[in-house]
Amino acid sequence: MRATEPMIPTRDPALRVTPAVLMREPLFWATSAAFIGATVGLIGTSRQAAAFDSPTEEMADMVSAAAMQASGEMLVAVSLIGVPSLLGRSRGVVRPAVLAGGFLILLLAAASSASIFFLAEEQVFQPNLSLPMVSLYAYWGLPPLIPLPFVLVALTRRRWRLGALLSGLCALAVPIVLVWVLFPEISPSSPLSGAHWVLGIFGWGVSLPEAVLWALLGAMYFREARERSLWRASRLEERENRKRARRLYEEGLGQGNLSVVKELVSENFRDLRHGAKGKPGMERVFTDLWKSFPDLAVSVEEQETEGDLVKTRLSLTGTDRGGILWYPATGRRATFTVRFVDRFSGGVLIEHGGETDTEGLLRQLGLETRP
Repeated sequence: MRATEPMIPTRDPALRVTPAVLMREPLFWATSAAFIGATVGLIGTSRQAAAFDSPTEEMADMVSAAAMQASGEMLVAVSLIGVPSLLGRSRGVVRPAVLAGGFLILLLAAASSASIFFLAEEQVFQPNLSLPMVSLYAYWGLPPLIPLPFVLVALTRRRWRLGALLSGLCALAVPIVLVWVLFPEISPSSPLSGAHWVLGIFGWGVSLPEAVLWALLGAMYFREARERSLWRASRLEERENRKRARRLYEEGLGQGNLSVVKELVSENFRDLRHGAKGKPGMERVFTDLWKSFPDLAVSVEEQETEGDLVKTRLSLTGTDRGGILWYPATGRRATFTVRFVDRFSGGVLIEHGGETDTEGLLRQLGLETRP
């Protein structure tokens, strides 16, 4: 009936996040958009580079590659909507940033669709303000602008690493080819090869350096999504552990049903108060109490959980027929409090500790406590 050393709550190492639980987390979809968009966009850019270097480039190949580039650009842009969620609750610039980013993404969708349509129709793209060229300029110019509102959000929240990553995406997406079109006097004298598409010199589509940064952003999303899913799973497991502890004491201890012990106690169980192990160790906790109080009645008064620990306060009532500690039986009836602390893992009890109000019990039984 002595107290044990305080048990430190931890997260249950047996806790796992299923794909179904993970898919309910919005950041998981931001993760998917970042990874899939980076992959599709890079493949499209590589195909565009191959077509650029090919002496016999086919228009169908150009259109297909451009469609993949545009799809990749759209997906990675949409993944930025996850940045405010990654930062947690915040006020001020978040809502305007999301609205601004969403508006720019819609413009990008319209511009990329129009550009691909004009390309498929073999419209001539000339450096003027014709509708095909305006759509192409918008398709070139919007990708570096879309991350800017989210950079502002990240820096406002002092998330420097995330802000630097998003700033890098802005810089890599700057369309140098657009600069050459608008300012031909600074165009390079030597022609470019398809490798410049993949390396990001053109700044059009998802280049290899951009794909790396998008993958890093996706990894941030995934880590946070998994952590949140684990947190939700932990809250659910805490609720189930409270139910298990209640069953253990109401049905097992209160009703004498030892089958509950066999069901809910691990083979690796340890009783920290007495050093007993295995299922018989928990059975001994019950049988010792029954030996002292054969008519024991149990009432669960309070429960709380913290991590993998369940703290249960019980009110026990019974007639002293077997004696407690070193005292002989008194035949008196008493009501006393015990506070048990139980650690669960994988749905079974692995550690048991706690304390009993021994002084109050001895006082009710008319026994003197020893110093």
